[in-house]
Amino acid sequence: SPPVHRALSSASWRHTGPRIIANVDAPRRLALARFATVAAGAAITSATSADALVKGSTPPPKGAKRERQACSSVDECRELGDAREASLFEEIDASAIKVTSDGDRFFDMTVGTGGVEVRANTVASVRYRVLRQGKRSRDGLSGEASPIFSVGYGEDDDKVGDTIDLEIGSGQVAPALDAALRGMKPGGRRRINVRPERGWKLPDAQCLTTITDVTIVPTTRVQENDACFADNRLPSPSNFAAKRRMLRRYDESLIADVELVGVRTL
Repeated sequence: SPPVHRALSSASWRHTGPRIIANVDAPRRLALARFATVAAGAAITSATSADALVKGSTPPPKGAKRERQACSSVDECRELGDAREASLFEEIDASAIKVTSDGDRFFDMTVGTGGVEVRANTVASVRYRVLRQGKRSRDGLSGEASPIFSVGYGEDDDKVGDTIDLEIGSGQVAPALDAALRGMKPGGRRRINVRPERGWKLPDAQCLTTITDVTIVPTTRVQENDACFADNRLPSPSNFAAKRRMLRRYDESLIADVELVGVRTL
């Protein structure tokens, strides 16, 4: 038989299944929609930046952008650049730099307070870094520098806190360090400018060879890869990578940053 179609009254519509607001007039629906929008906006606004954003992506506060300093000429721009460089890599006061009798320049970053000072026939226990001078190291001691090898900082094959012993006056220590460490007391930290001939470079007479092969240049003096490197002078690189770095830099002026841990007499 054909299906029977029944008209549903408004009462039966309201009571079938979940309650559905089907007979609400248009103005009320519009008001409810506006209320829901406002409530959602208030919830988002009240959330903290940590709740609303992934950590680290919070936008910077207003005014955080660094203002650029305008300059109207090349000289003025150079002056501004020099001033900024000086603020980032402040040079040492010239009066703080001392010089040994052999011309080795150094200055104390920290003055030691121990009772026994380094002198000839003493053993100095030290932590150190041998550093390559950066472009901004105008005085050979201050400014930026990059490490070549070290002991006591866990940067090579050593552990943090390790030390090595340097016997002062024995002839085994790089001359600049042997001279400039004297007078230090435990707890002190000193930066030393190490010229090649006062560091790890042998005299030319010991490592250069004269040849007369005219296919190169008559009486040319040549140097083998590492013939002029005095690897028996202390301190010295402890592994292959550090030694390779040093072989590229030993004929330059370097910086030795030395921290004195202890001193004992022989």
